[in-house]
Amino acid sequence: MKDVMRAPSRVERSVQSEATRPLPRGLSELAARLFSVNAERWRRRAQFYERHRDYFPRLASSPFIDRCRELEAASREFARRLFAVPPQDELVPVRVTVSRLTSSRIR
Repeated sequence: MKDVMRAPSRVERSVQSEATRPLPRGLSELAARLFSVNAERWRRRAQFYERHRDYFPRLASSPFIDRCRELEAASREFARRLFAVPPQDELVPVRVTVSRLTSSRIR
């Protein structure tokens, strides 16, 4: 049987590209990244229904696509504002105790 070659799926490509990104440092960066992904999903959804207007005439002619664009813009704006917020690192003073061994304890 011949070996079948296949192209990597979109999921595999997105997982590979996600692995090269640095991990978010804080909750605000994680939330911003999630809102960015959400904005991308709204953009792709609007593009899909615009591209397949013949198959989905009601959705394409309704305010649905406009709402998708509004949600995309809102998500991108919220993500942009979250990325602009500097992470707040709280440093807590720690008291270090060092125990010293005397020569009498070693013997």
